[in-house]
Amino acid sequence: MNETPISNPFDEDEKADRRPILWAALGLLAMCCGVAVAAALFWLRPNPQALIAHYFPSATATASATPTRTPTPLPTATPSSTPTPNFTATAEVLQVTETVVAFEATATNAADTWEIVLTDTFDSNKNKWLNETADDEFAKVDYRVTDGKYRWDATAHKSFIGWVRANTKAVGDFHLSVEARQVSGSEYADYGIVFREDNDGNFYYFGINAMGQYILYEYYGEWITLIEWTETDLIRAGESNRIALIAEGPQFTFFINGRYLTSITDEHIPNGRVALAIEISEADDQALFEFDNFELRTP
Repeated sequence: MNETPISNPFDEDEKADRRPILWAALGLLAMCCGVAVAAALFWLRPNPQALIAHYFPSATATASATPTRTPTPLPTATPSSTPTPNFTATAEVLQVTETVVAFEATATNAADTWEIVLTDTFDSNKNKWLNETADDEFAKVDYRVTDGKYRWDATAHKSFIGWVRANTKAVGDFHLSVEARQVSGSEYADYGIVFREDNDGNFYYFGINAMGQYILYEYYGEWITLIEWTETDLIRAGESNRIALIAEGPQFTFFINGRYLTSITDEHIPNGRVALAIEISEADDQALFEFDNFELRTP
């Protein structure tokens, strides 16, 4: 039996009739798929900004803490030649000024209200000052009350301090003042006062010189320098200077020309006599001194 298939003419016709319908259905299906794809592409299209943000992040996109605003410093002024005031130093200056004013007020009060013990303008020698020439191993000095001054013309044989006591008793607390100057002579000379000279020969000596310096010695069985040579602009070189001292107990306060100079405390000699005094430090040196307007007061 021949098993080779034989074509049926009716089947061919049927297939031919169904092809247009099949192509139409396939076309419609393709159209629907296109519409579906287009719709999907429209609704599911990516956001360009989101893509940019995702793949190309900006440095400012990341949140960060707000920075603290630090004030811009103001320009620093260039210092001038005048230093910034030191308030501590200023306070100290004010304190010193107040102290000076207080001392000067005390001196004025003492000069005005304390009792006068001795005053002398040297218009005469009524108070019996030494008024002659004296010569010993230390010096030759001519003492003269003349022309309203007490004048000392001295030549040193060796270094010495010489003094002439006022004609008064010993005093403890007192205000002493005198005008004095070196008229001429040695630059190694000074002049001033001796005070609290006691019966044992102990005393204090305060002197100033023509170079604007002052010194304070004590003799208490031996020489003691209480104040070394110190410069001050209160001393008028070549002119008469008024030396003043207030002694109250162990405290000594010195003034030059009405201005406070210095103060010091020493308890060794409680009382004694007062005197006018000079010093010449070099042998064979000569100097001429004058004293005027001596005054001693006590409380």
